Amino acid sequence: MYCIQKIREKAHEINYHVEKGFVHYRNVVDYDKNGERHSGYMVMDLETGCYVRGCYNENFDFLWDLDDVISFLKGQYEILGLDW
Repeated sequence: MYCIQKIREKAHEINYHVEKGFVHYRNVVDYDKNGERHSGYMVMDLETGCYVRGCYNENFDFLWDLDDVISFLKGQYEILGLDW
């Protein structure tokens, strides 16, 4: 497993930024039936200034977990022909 700092460094090397935050439902923090908040991640493409599809949808944001972020970044490294 990788620490979040290392993942952020790897992301910045290929022009992406990783953010951690609470899941929101239409700009309001989402709570489960037990009153708990859940954290998640979003990835921004620094070249376009847009978030990567999949880490949000029309109602929720911060949907990815750390494994999703790593999987996405590894795929981008592969596309670019770089070693992870």
